[in-house]
This record gives sequence, C-alpha cells and structure tokens, in this order.
Amino acid sequence: MAFLDINHASKTFAGTPAVRDFDLHVEKGELVSFLGPSGCGKTTTLRMVAGFEVPNEGTIVLDGHDITNKAPSQRDVGMVFQAYALFPNMTVGDNVGFGLKIAKKPKEQIAARVKEMLGLIRMPDLGDRYPYQLSGGQQQRVALARALAIAPQVLLLDEPLSALDAKIRVELRYEIRRIQRQLKITTIYVTHDQEEALTLSDRVVVMSAGEIEQIGSPFEIYNYPATAFVASFVGTLNQLRCRVVDAASGKLALGGQQFTTTALVKTAAAEVLVMLRPEELHMGVRAGDNSLTGKVESVAFLGSVVRVHLKLGESVVTLDALNERKLVLPKVGEDLTVSFPPHGCWVLAGA
Repeated sequence: MAFLDINHASKTFAGTPAVRDFDLHVEKGELVSFLGPSGCGKTTTLRMVAGFEVPNEGTIVLDGHDITNKAPSQRDVGMVFQAYALFPNMTVGDNVGFGLKIAKKPKEQIAARVKEMLGLIRMPDLGDRYPYQLSGGQQQRVALARALAIAPQVLLLDEPLSALDAKIRVELRYEIRRIQRQLKITTIYVTHDQEEALTLSDRVVVMSAGEIEQIGSPFEIYNYPATAFVASFVGTLNQLRCRVVDAASGKLALGGQQFTTTALVKTAAAEVLVMLRPEELHMGVRAGDNSLTGKVESVAFLGSVVRVHLKLGESVVTLDALNERKLVLPKVGEDLTVSFPPHGCWVLAGA
C-alpha cells in the first residue's frame, strides 16, 4: 500500500461522468502532477482528495486510513488554489498562521511557525504587510506558506501559477520544487501546462475525458508516449501519414521518399501514422540516419531554438534546431535535406 491511494475513483455530475476509474498510488514524499486539457477531470480528482467532492465509486486512503467520506477539515491536507484566496484584512503573518489559530494552537507556537514559514518562502521581513501590498508572486508564496503551516500530510496545488506572468511562473515553479523537496511532503500538482508538469514532477498523470491516458516519469511521458493523445498533447510533434513499403523491415515512404524505423509496424494497412519529434530532425545528411529532402516553407527564430517548416510531399515537417551564432539558416523556398535516426520515429496507429 502506498502513502496515498486513489482506488478506482469515479465522479459523475448530473449523469455526466467527470472522472472514470481513476487509479493511482502515490508514495510518501513524491510529487505527482495531473496534466491535461480543460475539462479532463484533473481538478475534480484533486477535489476528491481534498474532500470538496465525494466519489460516486472508489475509495481514497491516506496513510492507511480511509478518508473517502471525511470532511476537508478531517483529512490533514493543505491546498493552494489558482486564486490566491488570502484574507485582505489580515497581515501576511496572520494569513500564514490562520489555520493554526483555528486549531487553537498557543500564540508562541503560532508565532514560531509563522516565522519558520516566512523564512521558507524567502519573505522573512514581510509579515506585517497586507496582501494588497504584495505582487502576485508574493501572494502565491504566502498562500503556499499558509497551506504548509499546518504541517499537512499531503499538499494539493490546483494550477497555482496560471494567474502569474511567464517569468514569475518559472521562478515560482523552482521555488515550489525546492520547498517540496526540502520538506519531503507528498504533493499533487494540477496543471494544463506541460512544461510545468515535466519540470516539477517525479511522475506525471496525463488525463483526457475523465480517464488516465498514461502514468510515468517526465522522461517516459515525453519520449515514450503510450497513446496518440499523449504523443500529441505533450510537446510538439510531427504526425506524418506514411506509406508502408515493407512492414517486416520497417521500411516506409513519405512523399515518395523512403526511410526506415526501428519501431514495429504491426498492421496490414497500406498507410500508417508516424510520430517524430522536431528535435530529432537535423539539417543536412548524417551517417546512419534517414535523409529526406523538401522545400522550406518558413523559418521562425524562437531565441534558443530555430523552427523550420519543410514541405515534403503532402506533409509539412517541423524541425527544431538549437540556435548558435554560427548557425546557417535556410532560406524560404530553397530545397533542404534533413536527417533523423531510425529510432527517432515510432508508429502509433494506422492512418
């Protein structure tokens, strides 16, 4: 038995399934992200763990205790919401210590814990300020400190960074991970941002239409997607309709040009759908790799990456090249040969 067990939980609203047969086992100290598009059931699942929703089927067990029907206040969990949800009439210190005050802890204990939490979020001198005197990033740090002040067994975060600008999001992302590792607190993090999920998590649960599509480490989710949905939702992906030349040897054709894949081609169909990440492609010919030639449609400079769109038969192939000062950029309209390793592409489904 894991530290937190969500056993085949399902939730229905007015006859419409929101979550179906969700089965997950989280180890103590692990950070697991729920990743998926809006409406996929990730927040509903989080709310079932928090106690704001009760599953129609299944159980939730925390540290060996069944908490399926317990009230939120009886679950020993801390939650951080997308909105900061701070009390505007309270100082930062009073916000952080609110849960301890409700629990009727001694004033000296509350003061010591508040000081500890403000140090943890690197705001030791801001305890006397009010929320309106803080930036959005600072307010979310306070919300995190408030959730942690009660020393919960599990920390739940529901898209806590979505209201912040890009630079602050990145900074807080690393702060959350630092704090989580320092405290070794079991954490569930809900997000629709794949970069957040891949950066923060020990494991990622990819969800779609109320169901789990795949559970794995960030490396596994990105490099070895189990379904077409995971492959297309996580990262940029080329999805190419290719003709089968010889299934036994993995020989395929795109736009009349042949290449090989080490992925098994398990189909009798004449066409298959091949998946290929843009970063697997390289400009020019490389020994041992497949080579295809097409016409450059566009070149986009994205800072650290240069993105090239190449017309190849009826397909448009995207290539991502790591930027460097001496990189020679192709020109729109010219022919360009690109290469990729046979193991870089895989076949998920028939076209």
